[in-house]
Amino acid sequence: MQQLRETQRLCSYQYCGKPFEGRSDKMFCSDQCRNRARRDQLKDERWNAPVFYSKVSEILQRNHKILQELYTEKGDSTVVTDFLLRNNGFNFEFITRILSTFKGIYRFCFDYGWLELENGKILIVKNEKMIMI
Repeated sequence: MQQLRETQRLCSYQYCGKPFEGRSDKMFCSDQCRNRARRDQLKDERWNAPVFYSKVSEILQRNHKILQELYTEKGDSTVVTDFLLRNNGFNFEFITRILSTFKGIYRFCFDYGWLELENGKILIVKNEKMIMI
């Protein structure tokens, strides 16, 4: 008969850590700890998405800040170049709303928006109604 080697291991569940005996490939002291560890793992996997959401939120906030600074610096009917916006770190792909008018398509980042004009010019506008929403 093989002689069983008795080694004490600690439960792998991060909040338990109790010593236990058993098979060499056993990782948890009980089914409860094994199930809790699995639920925690699933919770972590589900919550990896907010990393993406927070990155999108950062980009939108940066876009808003750039538009707000240029609008307050130059006043109403602010016309800038798309190069100036890109140079400041503006990302044209992230918007919160699109408004189609007879003048063209306005893209908004919260309450500040822009209309692309010819020759790479950008008209920055503020929509006071967006604040009320």
